[in-house]
Amino acid sequence: MSSQYSTKTSFPAKVQAPEPLILQGSDRLGKTEQVVSVYYPWDNVTLVGEYHLAQAEQIEQIEQAAEQGFQAFRKTTPAQRAAILSRLAGLIEKKQDDLATLITQETGKPIRLSRMEVARSVEVCRAYASEAERNFGQILQVDGREARVRQFPIGPVLAITPYNFPLNLVVHKLAPAIAAGCSITIKPAPHTPLTALKLGQLAIQAGYEAISVVPAPNEVAEELVKSKTFAKLSFTGSAKVGWYLRQLAGCKSVTLELGGNAALIIEDIDGPVEAMAQRVAFGAFAFSGQICISVQRIFINERVKDEFMQAFITATRNFKVGDPMRSDTELGPMISIDEVQRARRSIKEALKGGANVVYGGNTFNALTMNPTVLDRTTPEMAVNAEEAFAPIVTVTSYQDFEEALAMANASRYGLQAGVYTQDPRQIELAYQLLDVGGVVINDIPTYRCDLLPYGGVKASGLGREGVLAGLAEYSSLKTLVVKSALE
Repeated sequence: MSSQYSTKTSFPAKVQAPEPLILQGSDRLGKTEQVVSVYYPWDNVTLVGEYHLAQAEQIEQIEQAAEQGFQAFRKTTPAQRAAILSRLAGLIEKKQDDLATLITQETGKPIRLSRMEVARSVEVCRAYASEAERNFGQILQVDGREARVRQFPIGPVLAITPYNFPLNLVVHKLAPAIAAGCSITIKPAPHTPLTALKLGQLAIQAGYEAISVVPAPNEVAEELVKSKTFAKLSFTGSAKVGWYLRQLAGCKSVTLELGGNAALIIEDIDGPVEAMAQRVAFGAFAFSGQICISVQRIFINERVKDEFMQAFITATRNFKVGDPMRSDTELGPMISIDEVQRARRSIKEALKGGANVVYGGNTFNALTMNPTVLDRTTPEMAVNAEEAFAPIVTVTSYQDFEEALAMANASRYGLQAGVYTQDPRQIELAYQLLDVGGVVINDIPTYRCDLLPYGGVKASGLGREGVLAGLAEYSSLKTLVVKSALE
């Protein structure tokens, strides 16, 4: 693939003071001896900003901030929490251009996708504001007694977040914590802490002081996971790390969103094949495939394979690679050179095992992978068996629809799957038989509605995020039974 763009960065380096930690709504004590720099992934040399890194001796201080914040915030009313979330939505919207730019500079995500992420975050806050005010509970009559059942805040929350959605995936943990009445301690990904710190500042402006944002090394994060201060761990990241942290978490409540190797089954083509192919290419290669529900495995009926593949390769070839700050860029760099090298190794291993490169298979430069399409792969190959988290997609043909369902299920992951079919019977079969947390019909599995429950089965995780499910994950049910004075 060629590109019209140079690797020269599109923004000047800015010299600013390193961002301090946020502890219980304040950065007054947030400076440490260790400062870390964040560089623009497009060139790996342009300085985006710097931040202070939490140290082991601060663990007790972080725990105290979480507990004190919870004891104060748990006394707020649902209406007060809703008002905070509404103000936060307005502040994010007001700062949307700055936030989108920061997301792109930290992650290398194309700017138009960063703008979409900011817009989604605004809507998540507004939706949780509505949910906060609905937390009235139930009143029941049981055995001649009155029983009240309602949700109460679960306690201090520890949230560990990934680099790929440094605003929206943090908001998906912050907003339900506010709505439920919890304090939250956010440990952002080391590549992208600046966006989380900016969000923390906006939350404080909105009136929520029960928040800490603490970029921290792994050893500090692990001690926080073990800490009995926290009643809840919410983690988004790799399966390997997530299940390891669950072992450390003890008896606290745990939500894990751990990604997958999303399957797309193409049984038939309804409408222009070019539009469908462009949509699938977007699902496979947007943000260099660094999305938990990127299209990774395509299973396609033999009778439509040739028609689809011709259009799909054309759509893949037309993907614009370049500086993510340019509005027409569709594919930018991966988060690091290490991740590019990891992706290249998985491709080489597949080729050694007999796979064939249909398109791509190489790099645009040291930091950017070209879109890659492989066929003749086997289920055991890493490009199928593991989460690629790179612009890599495999294509396998089939003859029978239930065979395709079985092939999609032949994975240790189960986050989301997509199915293109017009047959109502096949839609119902897919819904019943696919071992995933969500099935998307006549669209890519990369589709996510922030309102709906989101999460996986098997190695893909535990629990659910999303507005309709998230509040319950940050709450605990409590029952009050009142005995009648006449008894």
